[in-house]
Amino acid sequence: MISFDSSILLSYYQARSGVTGAGASGTAPTRSSGSKAVVPTAPWLSGSAPPASELVRSALSGRKFIDEGASASGLKGVSPDYKKLFATYQALNTLSALAARAGEKNVTDGEISHLQTAMAKGLGEISNYVQNLSLDQMRLTTGAVMTSDKGTVGVPKATYSYTTDKLYSGQVDDEVPQFQGAVSFDVAIKSFGATSNVTMDLSEMGSTPRTMSNVVTYMNGKLKTAGFNTSFSVQRTTGEERTVQVNGKPVKLPATGDDFALRVNGDSVEQLTFSALTTAPAVYVTTRAGDPDPDKDTTTDDGVFETTLTKYSAAGTGAGPGAGAPGGKVFSETLQGTISSVRKSVTGADGSVYMLADVDTAVDGKTDINGQTIKGESDVALLKYDSAGHLLYARTLGATDEASGLSLAVSDDGSVAVAGSVSGRLAGAVNGPINNGDSSTVSDSFVTRYDASGDEQWTVRRGGLQEDEATALAFGSDGVLYVGGRSKSDLPSATGADPSGGWDAYLSAFATDVNGQPKALFTQKFGTTENDSVSGIVVNGSQVIVGSKENGEAMLRSFDVTPSVVTENVTKLDQYGAYQSVPVTYTKTATVTAGATRDLGSLKGGEMVGLKIDGGQLYVGGYTANNLMSINGATTAPSGGMDAFVGRMSLDISDNNADTLTYYGGTGDDTVTGFDVSNGTAWLVGSAGANLDGQTTVGTKDGYVAQVNVGTGNVDWSQRLTGKDGFATPTSVAVSASGASSLDAFGLPSGKMDFSQSDRIVSATAARAGDTFQIRTRERGALTTIKIEANDTLETLADKIKRASGFRAKVEVSSSGNSRVLKISPASNTSTIEIVAGKGGTDVLTSLGLAGGVVRATKADDGKTVSADGSGPVYGLSLPPELDLTSDAGRKNASMVIQRAMSAVRSGYREIADTAMGIKSESSTAGKTGGTVPAYLTAQISNYQAALNRLTGGG
Repeated sequence: MISFDSSILLSYYQARSGVTGAGASGTAPTRSSGSKAVVPTAPWLSGSAPPASELVRSALSGRKFIDEGASASGLKGVSPDYKKLFATYQALNTLSALAARAGEKNVTDGEISHLQTAMAKGLGEISNYVQNLSLDQMRLTTGAVMTSDKGTVGVPKATYSYTTDKLYSGQVDDEVPQFQGAVSFDVAIKSFGATSNVTMDLSEMGSTPRTMSNVVTYMNGKLKTAGFNTSFSVQRTTGEERTVQVNGKPVKLPATGDDFALRVNGDSVEQLTFSALTTAPAVYVTTRAGDPDPDKDTTTDDGVFETTLTKYSAAGTGAGPGAGAPGGKVFSETLQGTISSVRKSVTGADGSVYMLADVDTAVDGKTDINGQTIKGESDVALLKYDSAGHLLYARTLGATDEASGLSLAVSDDGSVAVAGSVSGRLAGAVNGPINNGDSSTVSDSFVTRYDASGDEQWTVRRGGLQEDEATALAFGSDGVLYVGGRSKSDLPSATGADPSGGWDAYLSAFATDVNGQPKALFTQKFGTTENDSVSGIVVNGSQVIVGSKENGEAMLRSFDVTPSVVTENVTKLDQYGAYQSVPVTYTKTATVTAGATRDLGSLKGGEMVGLKIDGGQLYVGGYTANNLMSINGATTAPSGGMDAFVGRMSLDISDNNADTLTYYGGTGDDTVTGFDVSNGTAWLVGSAGANLDGQTTVGTKDGYVAQVNVGTGNVDWSQRLTGKDGFATPTSVAVSASGASSLDAFGLPSGKMDFSQSDRIVSATAARAGDTFQIRTRERGALTTIKIEANDTLETLADKIKRASGFRAKVEVSSSGNSRVLKISPASNTSTIEIVAGKGGTDVLTSLGLAGGVVRATKADDGKTVSADGSGPVYGLSLPPELDLTSDAGRKNASMVIQRAMSAVRSGYREIADTAMGIKSESSTAGKTGGTVPAYLTAQISNYQAALNRLTGGG
């Protein structure tokens, strides 16, 4: 047996506390007044805590986490604060046991689900208990303890500058390769209502070398002569040394040169629009790359992926200087955030690129997407990029459970719609007469419409009692939004035949009513008694064509939709705050009539990917193993296995006289994941099989992009794609008919350069209208709920908080990097504000990056930081509203968070125990010669000795 002299530890404690002489006896202490202060031994010191397995069984059986009476028999005659602290600690200890059990080997998914449910219950119980806790000697909060609560997520600042991506690397006096030749572009500048055009033609520089600085000097001279404040400058980044491996050893090499980019220094009163005389099609491809199973163990989920956006020029050498060679790569950007996949991309009339992405939750405070924190397991993000690959904005749906984006549409006026499936709570959504509710794991269809600025206009959630999802979208010229999808049960107000299959297809239409809310115009069901789904929708005036997969067959269905448009007077506030009656025209109702149908043949395990209208003709794209699709006029033959196909036909789908069909593929299986058409040319992306287009395999699993002339069947250009770790899957393609030009040589975007950003909280963050948090200004006081409204800005929210606190809170909008964020602090030294997460899944604190907890002023008292209001110490558990046990990263994070909370309780115990003994910190106890070593420390020393005995086999 190894033993140690406990007097050594006692002497250390005496030295720390200034205790000497008789005071070191370890007996129950006596205060100066003669009354005894009893300090009980904590459960984590006494070894009385139940084993972890018993705690897990208790939690899973539904027993309460908080039980003040569990150790009450051993706490007679002591301060009731101890009983409450110990009850909180035992509840946290149970949470810790749940997290530990979830991390053990061979735990089934079913048990993980039960553990997750118990974790949620325990967090809620602890939160409610602590928020209503009355302690005499201290204060406990579920959040943090702060002097100010500053958000980490906010609204982007207004900025009037733009920095391009790197244009080249080299020396400062190098001539830039892409600036050579007859390169020019135009910039139209609108200032105070007048627009002037300035042509930047580098041939005007004559024999002056076209270095970065010389070109900038030339362009600034043109702008200054025209009388504008906007200017260009050189953005230079110093090159860094490189490290390479030589014979297994790192060798440092000097930098190859500095990186150079252009910076546009704009002006708040000058609106810039960039254009070029000669343009050509630009092709945007998104690719998901990464090894899905790096450890070669199928039982682990360890795949690490990245998503890239690549721009290609389809110009050809004869299409103008700077436009690039056929299929030339303009740029490739790795998209930031926790993007799992880009589902669809579409180009807008302004040259921008819109993407619909699925995003996953990040842990440990990492960024999810563009600084926004995802609330649930997964969410949907709408991303808008300019033609140079710069993110203009990101909009998240804000689902609290799971959501998937399945379709995206952009109208000619810049309005955007996204659709997909959602489960769990979706605040601010207009619910149909049937949906599965906030707590259901069964998915509902959702559709969200945004205006041209990216601000949400409305979200509608509709669904049957069983699963359903929206899979296709299209805008009509009248603003009506058509939605296609599939459902396993009846939908609200659905008409048409009821196929009663597994999945049934549907077509719906929505319009914006007189109050700016979504109005369902109709829902039409169709399909077979087997599984059916909608792949695409196109609109041609009053004709709506739906492409669907019905029992494995590629089907086209035509509908005639006649909307009823009315004008009503609506009372609205004008810019002066007065109510005015204004006429509003909107679509009130619509009638739908089913027309022709056409069966294009069995897809034989393939998919119909989408429909397009181009040049007054209908195009359908997908992939199939059927070598004889029911589309006439085949220009190429299939190659075997799965092949891509594109069919062209009349908009009168019953007429097959104008049919044309082309196949594209190799001897292996080739799929299509994205499809677009521009000027009679089809663009396809997907997974490449063997011997595709005569190109050899590049990586382990390749993708491809191909430009196919549908009329002739010729492949004008194709390229095999690889990616990170040799795995690449292109997920979408979008074509801009005039998106490639000499502007690409300068890294500048085409179209209007919009420096403005939405100042709405629900646009810039993951917050949704209806999300909440609570505040109070005294311990155990009434909580006041603050709700986010659709039009709230940081300024209006700050005003709400100040009024709700009785102006005891100082609320500012401050700067944090490139964002404006909320900052909450006490208005005076006597002010204390507690910020509490919203209830029932409505919490908005995480979306705003606010910590939650107690905010109070502090002061120095005898060398110790204390609350300035004179109240006792405050301890924060820093517990979030939710913790995840379904992933390794989530479990590790949960364990860390719970242990931190338990540590806070232990610190609180030591605080009141030391105070009871009259013991102060080192800085305030120098020279003290009285006092007693408390019983809790004696017990702790005893536990140290017992631990050593067990480790060494001693008795």
